[in-house]
Amino acid sequence: MARRTSTPAPAVTQAQLAELLPLLPALTKAMTRKSHEVPAAIKADWHRHGLAPRHMNLLVSLALGGPMSVSDLSARLEVGLATASLIVGELGRVGLVVRSEDQTDRRRTIVDLAPAHRQAISAFVGRRAAILKEALEPLTPQERAGLVKGLRAIVSGLDSTLPQDDARK
Repeated sequence: MARRTSTPAPAVTQAQLAELLPLLPALTKAMTRKSHEVPAAIKADWHRHGLAPRHMNLLVSLALGGPMSVSDLSARLEVGLATASLIVGELGRVGLVVRSEDQTDRRRTIVDLAPAHRQAISAFVGRRAAILKEALEPLTPQERAGLVKGLRAIVSGLDSTLPQDDARK
């Protein structure tokens, strides 16, 4: 059986860049406009404790995926185990997440949204997810996969140009 060889992707054209570059600030602006939807109590905690986007990413993961181990969060967020543990600790001190011992494996710590904030966070994330779902519905599964792959490449490329301390915020 002959092996398929992958051919390199064609170079990105100036026209493609000209189409993409204005979309990135528009996407950021649209997401920022939606920041008013963050529940007031969470927004207050956010500002009071100096939380960053990486903290919201963890809350979103828990809202969509339910309780999970620190290792699972590390994999989902694509950060090291120490970083995931640090973020969980920071959110725990603020009272947005709770940690408990895994009843089936006492070496594992399970992280969940704090009961006092679960409904507000889940509702906020649900509204955001519904907007994205509606926007993605017209795309084929292959187009959606391509979009995710492209967004990951853009984030990775942008992160690689930042000093390490800035990339983690």
